[in-house]
Amino acid sequence: MKTKTLPSTSEIRRTFHKIYYKDIAPVMEKYEKKRQFEWLKIFIIEAILITLLIIGLKLFWSFLMSEKADQALFCLFVNLFFLGGIMGVPIVNNINFAKNLKKSCMNTVVTAFGDIQWYNIAVSQIVDSTINTDSQLRESELFSVYNRRADDDIFEGKFKDVKFTISETNLTYVSGSGKNRRVYPVFDGVIINFEANKTIRNKTIITTKNDSNIRNRNWSIFTVFSVLFCVAAGIIGKDFTLCLYGIVGIVILFSLMLNTYKLKKNKKYLNEIKLEDTEFNKKYKAYSSDEVEGRYLITPAFMERFKNLQTSFGARRTKCSFYGNSLMFAISTGKNLFEIGNLFTPLNSPKQLEKFFNELISILALIDYFKLDEKTGL
Repeated sequence: MKTKTLPSTSEIRRTFHKIYYKDIAPVMEKYEKKRQFEWLKIFIIEAILITLLIIGLKLFWSFLMSEKADQALFCLFVNLFFLGGIMGVPIVNNINFAKNLKKSCMNTVVTAFGDIQWYNIAVSQIVDSTINTDSQLRESELFSVYNRRADDDIFEGKFKDVKFTISETNLTYVSGSGKNRRVYPVFDGVIINFEANKTIRNKTIITTKNDSNIRNRNWSIFTVFSVLFCVAAGIIGKDFTLCLYGIVGIVILFSLMLNTYKLKKNKKYLNEIKLEDTEFNKKYKAYSSDEVEGRYLITPAFMERFKNLQTSFGARRTKCSFYGNSLMFAISTGKNLFEIGNLFTPLNSPKQLEKFFNELISILALIDYFKLDEKTGL
């Protein structure tokens, strides 16, 4: 993909405000009317549901007092259904509203940042398959093994001659099925990959202490016993279905273990390295396949910037990896980022868009912050 160098952050801010008042504000005004109309619809639907809920509760109470158990349980089920509707209608409507708003405005909004592309699977098909690929994630060793991935907003572009990709990503590992289905969270946050602009011959990673979801760790250790239990319980109880689930689980686990073995066979082993900053060592762990290069990359200045990174993003965990002439950051935000508007906030002011601007510009500022545009040193 051909990209042009983006302007400075101050120029981006000026361009952003020009584009907002010229192109975005009229569209936002139109969507503000739609937002108000949506709330009117929600109000009417909620009023109907609450009326039905009150009627249902009265019926439930009368059936309960008359000891008609079957009718009482049925009424309870109906009441729970209406209660779920009351809570669910605004949430579903908000998701659809935000999705349509992005579809109408996001491509215009990102033009303020220069030649940058935005993708969202729910809105538009991704045309470039090289955006934080699974192979890059595995190579970085910042994550455990996962078999489920969901991406929300994705960006790619170039800033100060440094190519970058950003993806709002959720990773999980799912094992078993039915009653034995288990979902292990691996990562939820933002993955940022920069072209490091430096020659990196080995691999070095930094992670928040006690983060076990790293280095392509295989979740099968936690699931193998439950799978074997399924097979044993199926044989003893003569339950063919349970036994079949267990056998399928064993096949899947064997496949994952084989892939992990192939991956580890071709990688250099990472050793933990202790750094000079004692405060840094209390919060983070550093690993490298070459201690000399690792210490060269993780300078005192880099450590100071990295410590501030977690605070500035309000993140639970932060980690990064120098690998294959790239630098990847994985920031566990636990927030829904890159939103330009929703049903719950007025759209006739730039407040929400300003929040989006600050989120995206803070990521681009990492290039300046970590001096990634410089050819040597960090």
